[in-house]
Amino acid sequence: MVHHQPDLEREIDGLRRYARLLTKNWTDADDLVQECLLRALEKWPRVTQVEDLRRYLFSMLHNLFIDGVRKTGRRGTVVPIESAMTAAPLVRPGNQEHHVELHDLAEGLSALPDAQREVVLLVGLAGFTYDEAADIVDCPVGTVMSRLSRARKTLRHHMDGVPREGALRRQVR
Repeated sequence: MVHHQPDLEREIDGLRRYARLLTKNWTDADDLVQECLLRALEKWPRVTQVEDLRRYLFSMLHNLFIDGVRKTGRRGTVVPIESAMTAAPLVRPGNQEHHVELHDLAEGLSALPDAQREVVLLVGLAGFTYDEAADIVDCPVGTVMSRLSRARKTLRHHMDGVPREGALRRQVR
């Protein structure tokens, strides 16, 4: 029997990063990771037989996220105005180019459709292969590659300040 507990602990930071970028909310992300770890521990005898614990945990987290999205119907989260005002500083100090670029990248990631953002995070952030990412999101490898290509193109345009097709039309009206 394989003992995974130290490996389970080693994956928590990666799961948190992935969850935070998926949910766009630290509290929801922590809840998602906690639910994922709780389910893994509930299924512990079976989990110890898993060949690739990391992929298993990311798949479980992904599925929990999708289930949550379906349950809420993408209604969004209500945020008190006080916390919204303190969450995003109104003034940025000068000479902070790298902070602005990171902010732009985070904004671009948030604007991506969920399916595209998921593969960008799995391949780009978590370092999964296309095959592993396809297994996690339960779709063909070609679909992962296509989503990743579209997401990268959209992010490049966002970072270069190029409006997406249709975005200009919406702004003019």
